[in-house]
Amino acid sequence: MLEATDEALCGQVRLGDAAAFNVLYDRYRHQLYGYVLKLCGSQDVALDAVQEVFMHLWLRAEALDPARSIKSYLFRSARNYVLDYLKKAVHQQAFRQYFMHAFEEGTASSDHLLYSKQLETLKHNAVSRLPAQRQLIYTMSKVDGYSNKEIADRLGISINTVRDQLVKASRFVRVYLLRNADIAMLLAAVYAAQQG
Repeated sequence: MLEATDEALCGQVRLGDAAAFNVLYDRYRHQLYGYVLKLCGSQDVALDAVQEVFMHLWLRAEALDPARSIKSYLFRSARNYVLDYLKKAVHQQAFRQYFMHAFEEGTASSDHLLYSKQLETLKHNAVSRLPAQRQLIYTMSKVDGYSNKEIADRLGISINTVRDQLVKASRFVRVYLLRNADIAMLLAAVYAAQQG
């Protein structure tokens, strides 16, 4: 049975053959896991997706069409699972904070590049909404790399004023990103899943 074609296995699964189902499962589970992991970066989500996709396949086995590609069906189902997961997850505080932390610390991996680009655009929008002096201080510190003392000397203000303005600016930017990041992350996630 291990050498059977996908079409033959689907025909058997359609008739309730658990052994044929197990062969399909063994044939595609690692590929699906890798695909989902690439899409979302979470091992837990990848494991859940594989289980859900195959459980759904077994529960709806009678609807299988052996003439259609089971591989395409499985990957499409896995992609849809990830999209549904991401649509729900972007509204969860922990999910937003994970990407915000990776973005702020500069540790976002290449898998999260789309998220980072979207967040960078949001960050620029947030900074542009700061009062002029606070925006200048924030930019001098975070973009240009000046120390608090250098900023204070250049602008002729106290170092405590610089610190205070940086704290307020950073807090505003962080809150702005947390409030607005869910749309950007969802769009980036949908785009990534569609490209994959």
